[in-house]
Amino acid sequence: MSSIRNWAAGSAIAALMLLAPVIAFLIVITAELLIDFVMEARVAAVCIITAGAISWFLFPRRSQRPGMAVQSGSEEETSKRAIAGPPT
Repeated sequence: MSSIRNWAAGSAIAALMLLAPVIAFLIVITAELLIDFVMEARVAAVCIITAGAISWFLFPRRSQRPGMAVQSGSEEETSKRAIAGPPT
């Protein structure tokens, strides 16, 4: 049994050694394609990032937790108004 395991392990190591240049070549081609894509899409990416930043500043999130009321003023002022009554 151990001779089959040794043969399988040796075959796997030999296959990896033979395929290593092919895998490295594919990795280099993929990296080159990604670099070219980023270089061409850089202008579009800058426009998208700028539009996102502008919209983030102009339209901040106004999401609130459901069921939560918005308080105007501090708690102390709110409690004074509740005790003192409406202003005249």
